Amino acid sequence: MLKTLVALMLGPWGLKVLDYYLQHDAIINSIVFMYGVLLVLAHYNYSKISERIMAQLPKPAKKKNDKSAVKIDIAKAISEGKNFPLVAGNISLFPKRLSVEAVKDCLLKDKKWKEALQGREVHFVE
Repeated sequence: MLKTLVALMLGPWGLKVLDYYLQHDAIINSIVFMYGVLLVLAHYNYSKISERIMAQLPKPAKKKNDKSAVKIDIAKAISEGKNFPLVAGNISLFPKRLSVEAVKDCLLKDKKWKEALQGREVHFVE
């Protein structure tokens, strides 16, 4: 009875997909697991790089009107440690190759980065 109910909900195409999955579940689950591990490592790499970049930020001034420009060297933060060759931001589903541009893209989307800047202008050192 349960199989009939599932068959009615899935339809003819859904049953074909289900049968294919049941025949190859170990391979599919292994691929999904490896992708998850890859994404976690890429995110961990980005978090370590962003910590090094945040350490380059000067301490916030006591004046609220101080909007001085901040110089950040992303290449230095990348080279300071052993890094995984991929980087992924907090909400990224697809990791990118580790480069200054990829880290810059992730930083511009990061809420912690925006809060740490406090409206100051940023100049990235090339």
